[in-house]
Amino acid sequence: METGNRMQIDSVKKYLTSSVKTPYFLFISDRQYATAMDELSVLGLDFVTMSGFCNNDDRMPDIDGLFTYIKAAGENGNSKKFVVTGLGEFLALRGSDEAIRTLSRLKDHNVGGAKVVLLLRGLASLIAGLQTDPRFDNRRFSVVDKAECDLSFTLAAPSVGLSALSGFKAMLAELENGRRGSIVVNTAVDLDKALFTVHRISSAYEGIKFLIRGFVLAHSCGSDARWAELLTELNQSNGALDEVFEKHDLGNNLESDFYARIAGSDYRNWLYFICLKSKADTLQDGYLRFVLDKTSRFEDFAGHVLNAIIDIPHTDKRFPSFYQERKVLVEKFPEPDIADFVVNNRKVVSESIYKLTDSTRVEREEIIAWLSKNGMVPHLDGLYPALAAYLKKYVFKCPGLADLLTEYFEAYKRQKLSNELEPEFLEKVDELAFSRKFNRLPTRNEIMDNVDKSDTFLYWLDALGVEFLGFIEALAQKRGLSVRVNIARAELPTITVINRDFFDGWQGRKEKNDNFDDTKHKDTGGYNFTNNELPIHLAKELDIITAMIDKAATELALRHCKLFLIVSDHGTSRLAVLRRKEEKYDTDTTGEHSGRCCEMFQPYDLPFAAEENGYLILADYGRFKGSRAANVEVHGGASLEEVVVPVIELSLKDGSVTVKLVDESVTVDFRTGTEIKLFFNSPMQNVSVVLNGKPYSASQIDVNHYSVKLPDTKRAGDYSADVYAGDNLIGKIMIKAQGKSGKVNDAFDGLF
Repeated sequence: METGNRMQIDSVKKYLTSSVKTPYFLFISDRQYATAMDELSVLGLDFVTMSGFCNNDDRMPDIDGLFTYIKAAGENGNSKKFVVTGLGEFLALRGSDEAIRTLSRLKDHNVGGAKVVLLLRGLASLIAGLQTDPRFDNRRFSVVDKAECDLSFTLAAPSVGLSALSGFKAMLAELENGRRGSIVVNTAVDLDKALFTVHRISSAYEGIKFLIRGFVLAHSCGSDARWAELLTELNQSNGALDEVFEKHDLGNNLESDFYARIAGSDYRNWLYFICLKSKADTLQDGYLRFVLDKTSRFEDFAGHVLNAIIDIPHTDKRFPSFYQERKVLVEKFPEPDIADFVVNNRKVVSESIYKLTDSTRVEREEIIAWLSKNGMVPHLDGLYPALAAYLKKYVFKCPGLADLLTEYFEAYKRQKLSNELEPEFLEKVDELAFSRKFNRLPTRNEIMDNVDKSDTFLYWLDALGVEFLGFIEALAQKRGLSVRVNIARAELPTITVINRDFFDGWQGRKEKNDNFDDTKHKDTGGYNFTNNELPIHLAKELDIITAMIDKAATELALRHCKLFLIVSDHGTSRLAVLRRKEEKYDTDTTGEHSGRCCEMFQPYDLPFAAEENGYLILADYGRFKGSRAANVEVHGGASLEEVVVPVIELSLKDGSVTVKLVDESVTVDFRTGTEIKLFFNSPMQNVSVVLNGKPYSASQIDVNHYSVKLPDTKRAGDYSADVYAGDNLIGKIMIKAQGKSGKVNDAFDGLF
């Protein structure tokens, strides 16, 4: 013991040998408590604990019991000497009023022949009051270390489940043994007037906050049952939250498998939410951090992840990254959840299109519906790449009809999406209904006769029209396939029974897919014009074609065939459905295929009708009366979209054939445009370049080089172009056009 404190113990020694008949008050500090206990023990004193006067585990000690004990000790004549421990802490817990009353009572209490030392902690604030009694001098008390004490108490109800001392008696016993600092105890004893700092924990959530310093999550993040479950785990993990997370495989990669981790209402799903909230600052996903900051209840979390993007304007600088990050987070969400988001997203029509993705069918249909009602948006490539590829101008290369078909089907696709007919286009349809220029095209059988049938897989996609050729070509490029497109005409009427001989007569491997045809005009396809007039079925059409190209790529990659041949029996017309034109003749039950054709009858007065194979066939957008109403598209007639069909050859790309620009950069002239030179590592025939939807023929320079004049390219910039050899897409090139000064942004550009 330090010198100063030694003097206090010496004071105790003097008391023990003095004639003083009252207890000795030794006010002790936390720091010197244990030492004092040792020193007092050396003096041969017995120790009497206040906890020993508790009648049960969670009752206060009986103070009268202490007085009775002292009285008995003073009367037995054996000069009993002892130290009372736990008294100071007990009185401090009871509050100053009770403490003063008891201390005053003890101060004047005659101990008879006994010597009683009261080892008192926690009562420093009351010493001055006792000293007002002049009799209470240094023969009767001393103060060690100013009796400094930093004890604090946390009271937890047993129902909380916090790891703690059980009952007041056990807590007092700990104090009697010199326990310092913060003490947690389960007790029902009223300590409202305590002189110590007392915290109260009435819930598992408060218990967790007590265990984990800096735990800032709000109580609303979980139910009492969830917090209690977490508290139980924390008690088993020494209060280490990270240890609990790691136990549930939440130690790292928190942003992966997102939906699998939050889907459900189990404890593990909730714990993942708590883990994300706790470690939000470490997450890479900015959108997830944004949502977590807005979410205080697990029950709201999944919904907020889906819907928080709705309230962020697309002009917000955070939006581009938020959009991409959210798309990844919700990619595994089920379709019903996405459908709910789609409905919520309709709140502000002008903003809603920017929030949709192409990840689910319901969103793809919503994009199409929005575009149909509100017009195009400039960023469709990033929003719905497949639809953008579908709408991209496809340049036909068939001799004689290339320009007609190119312009016709670009207009056709535009009207199919907008769901509106253009008067000029209807005039064109009527004109073609008379001229029937499609007769210049070879028949499908003529094309098929020239196809290499050895080791070829025939795939019949019923009702595939040429409107999808641009999309198919883009998919083939993406899958690394070589594609050759042949344009043919179907037999009239454009119904399957008349146009299936190519399939029936095929001797090799073959497969027929009816999904496309069913989607267009059967209830089983899931769409009906009566219920929804918008062209949302286009989303499913693109999905079916994507699946078909994937199948082709797989068959070819597995070397199950060398050539994957896609053939259609006929196309279909959406615009004939939109036209709603009924002819004056009621064909009654003889009408077929939405009335686009019927069995031949006489006489008739139909200027747009053709006679073929015993049928009367409409070449404009009319429909016979009495026919079955169309679903979303029809066939059987003689419009270009019904008659013109593709024969598509897919094969593994010959990697040895390449095309490159001889000069990566070329000079443009604002009067004459520019000219590029192409190099092929193998001899090619019928080379052409398609730039901005316009074809340019190439002139052969020698066996490996071609020259292409581009008179319409008069401005500096980068231009992407497709290079063809006949109908084969060989590859893509990037033309870097510069002004005469050599600068990309040449001054002459300002002339335009």
